[in-house]
Amino acid sequence: MKPIISNTAQVKNYNIKIIKNALKALPSGTKNTISKITGLSVATCNTILNELDASREILEVESEYSSVGRPAKAYRFNENYSYICCIYMIYENNEKILNYAVTNLLGNIIEEQSIIKETIDSIVIEKLIEILVLKYPNIEGIGIGIPGVVTKSNIIDFCDIEELSNCALAEQLTNKFGKYVVIENDMNLIAYGFYQAGEYEESTSIAVVSFFKDNLPGSGIIVDGHIIHGNTNFAGEVSYLPFGCTHEQQKEILKDRKGIIKIVSNTICSLAAVINPQTIVIIGTILTDDILKEICDSVDEIIPKKHIPQILLEHNVNNYYLNGLSSMTLESLNN
Repeated sequence: MKPIISNTAQVKNYNIKIIKNALKALPSGTKNTISKITGLSVATCNTILNELDASREILEVESEYSSVGRPAKAYRFNENYSYICCIYMIYENNEKILNYAVTNLLGNIIEEQSIIKETIDSIVIEKLIEILVLKYPNIEGIGIGIPGVVTKSNIIDFCDIEELSNCALAEQLTNKFGKYVVIENDMNLIAYGFYQAGEYEESTSIAVVSFFKDNLPGSGIIVDGHIIHGNTNFAGEVSYLPFGCTHEQQKEILKDRKGIIKIVSNTICSLAAVINPQTIVIIGTILTDDILKEICDSVDEIIPKKHIPQILLEHNVNNYYLNGLSSMTLESLNN
């Protein structure tokens, strides 16, 4: 659905956005090419292209040959005009892993690294960002992925990395660096990364569910191209499904093969009955290829065949995590 535009400034910002998006998809384009793609007038395109060229957000390239008159100016999107800083955390096997990547405006990675830390608190994150901003002064936005719940007021509610629980991290980072900051749940970001990588149609619904050793299950849900957060951003917290056991008991049950099959298949059935997704991706170190068939057989006993989603097992999700985080941060900046 197109946004509601109510004033001249909003109209111009919207036009700039669609011209940038058009150039992102092209090797280069003239004002006439951009006009045809966007539906904007040649005069509007000319004005905006000149402004973007002056600010270096786009770059003039070798002019396109014209049989009449002088060659037409051509432009390409300057993907290195600014960068974004992506920081995402993983807690697994009692290890706290801090990952970071600096990407350009097309999501291409400029630098990335993974570091095991004893503690990951706001000070550790601030120091890392300080180093990266000094090295890359054109960082414009910061995206943070956490294994926990972020409230609608952008405060980390609870988190597997306990030192970040009840932390107003977004506000702290914005105040310190003056940058736009996005903080999102890890499973939502992984699901969003899967959704984009799969090039699903906008109306498609998918879910990604995690089962890592010594961690509680979690999920990210995409419906009609949008992350489902719920009323209090609690959507996807599948460890609270009525399995008839406490969280500590869940962790113990998930150490046993039969327990894994039961918890995973019940989670899949719950998601199938509530959101009826096209695909459910299961991830996590306790899942193996040979257990997948037993999980599918268990689901088959409960859910009618025609309503069973495609069930996939994915072992390597870091790329999806980063892609989801970089895409969401870029989209938030554009909006």
